[in-house]
Amino acid sequence: MRKTMVLYDRYCFLCQQSKKWVEKLDWLNRLSWVSLQEYTQKHTISDDKIKAMKAELHAITPDQKEHVGYHAMKVILIRCPLTFVVGLLMYIPKSGIVGKPVYRFIAKNRYRLFKSKCENGSCSIH
Repeated sequence: MRKTMVLYDRYCFLCQQSKKWVEKLDWLNRLSWVSLQEYTQKHTISDDKIKAMKAELHAITPDQKEHVGYHAMKVILIRCPLTFVVGLLMYIPKSGIVGKPVYRFIAKNRYRLFKSKCENGSCSIH
């Protein structure tokens, strides 16, 4: 079975912690975590795309569909047994009305939240 690839910024504290916790919940081993730094070395990607990838979590499903931010979280959570129900709830129509702004707020403010723990200023990307 092919896995969903999750791209994360290895210098971002929030990203590292998210990866750490989700890996513990991924009992069925459905996710493959790849750092943006590693991914961009192997693929030709524009600077704008790299900036977008640093700003929000990206998940690429086995059918090569790319999911970004809140939608990436849905894809990730529905693949883990303990978070399946939460992920399923995120698929309810109009759930993104609340979910997307909450996700973006956290992503944009991660520097304020974790500034003492972020490396290379990566948390300041927004």
